[in-house]
Parts: sequence; structure tokens; C-alpha cells
Amino acid sequence: MLKRNLVIFSLIATIILSSTVAFASTSNIDKSQLESGLISINYTPKKDVATKVMISKGDVKYTYDIKAYNSFPLQLGDGKYTVSILENVDGNKYRQVEKEEINLKLSNANTVFLQSSQIVNWNENMDAIKKANELTKGAKNDNEKVIAIYNYIVNNISYDNEKAVSVQAGYIPSIDSTLNEQKGICYDYSALFAAMLRSVDVPTKLVMGRKNDIEAYHAWNQVYLKDTNEWIIIDTTYDASMKKGKSATSMIKSEKEYTVEKQY
Repeated sequence: MLKRNLVIFSLIATIILSSTVAFASTSNIDKSQLESGLISINYTPKKDVATKVMISKGDVKYTYDIKAYNSFPLQLGDGKYTVSILENVDGNKYRQVEKEEINLKLSNANTVFLQSSQIVNWNENMDAIKKANELTKGAKNDNEKVIAIYNYIVNNISYDNEKAVSVQAGYIPSIDSTLNEQKGICYDYSALFAAMLRSVDVPTKLVMGRKNDIEAYHAWNQVYLKDTNEWIIIDTTYDASMKKGKSATSMIKSEKEYTVEKQY
């Protein structure tokens, strides 16, 4: 599945060497998408210098590499967030380049789980999104959309065992690569499923943590069904493997089988 030590989204051992905040006329932290539950980072990293953004709310912290696509979710509900841009100094030591406190109040708490972000990155021009629209064209409700996309993924995407042992730290899924190559690791499956469902207006979380019968760190999804006002657990990676082995499985999983550590 997904090796825990390769998941850069878990908080790294970061030591802030300087608490000095760089105040500039224009902030590198863009809040123009705040009503959608997103912030963007416009900071350009120095050459060969690892640069990260840390987003915290209370005791919960999420850390991301700053790369080409830098929109990040504020997915922990309404309230006060602290956003920090961190620049590597040496080893695990980082200095704070900029810091800002942001108050979030969304009209709909699920809005953030419909957006494109660094991890669940999608737009209307992508093959995967065109496929999602094709698959759900005749769907009468969200449940039918979920079933159509779920069936497509578990029947057409295979688990990539070679990638599972060779994937590098900092890896971010490409949903079109997963779709077109028809293979991926659990991170790829869950990013593809989340992006496809979000694109057809079904709020979906990409979740990381543990499954009770899988030794490795794992990724799956939680999907919101508005007709029943509930979040359901769906694990396309697990079900694709079960179907390949011709074993029976059900789309909706029990929360008792999973331990959530991160959600995006």
C-alpha cells in the first residue's frame, strides 16, 4: 500500500530556528479562495532549498512541500488556523519565512472537499474528469454517481506492486497517469476517486491511516451522501484487489476496520 515513512504529509521533525516573520507589502499567503476552504502559497523557493508550508489548527499540524501547484485545504473545520512558510537550513532544521493566522468560517463545511488542491489536483481538461462526466451523465443522484465511478475504478485500475516499493518521499499522484496507465498504489486510487467525485459535486475526502488487515500505511476515501446526510467509507484499492482475486466485497466499509490519521 503506502509506506508510512514516505508520506511527507505527516508532520516532519521540524525545528524552527527563527521566529522572525518576514513582513512584506504583499503576502505570499493568498487567501482569495478562503470561501472555498483553500489557501495558496505564492512563495518561490530558493534553488535546491527545501521549502514547506505548515498549516496548524490547535494541536493538529499538516506539512506540505511547496511545489508547482500550491493550493492547500483548511480541512479541519471552522476556526483559527496558523499558516507558516518554512525554509530548510540544515538537516531537519527550518527557519520561518512567513506566518499568518487565518480565521475560517464556511457557509458549508463540506465545500473544502469539493475543491482541487495539491494532493487532490484536478481540472475540467483532465482525462479523468472527462471520464467522470461520461460515467455519471445519466445518474439521478449522488449515490448513482458514486457507484458508477467506483465500479469503473475497481474494474479497471490494478495495484502497482513495483511502484509500492520504489515510490519516493514527496510523491504526489497524477490522476491522469493513474487513469491512462490503469495502475497505481493506494494513494493513486484514493486521489483518483476523490478527484472524479469532487468534479461531479460529490464531497470526498482522501484519508490516510491504518486498515486492520493491512500492515502498511494506507489511503482510502470518505464520501458524503447528501440524500442520507452521512459520510461513508470506500476503499477502491482494497476492493480492486478483492475483485481481481474473485473474492466478494461490499463498497461501503465499516469504520471499525480503519484508523484515520490524516484527511485531505
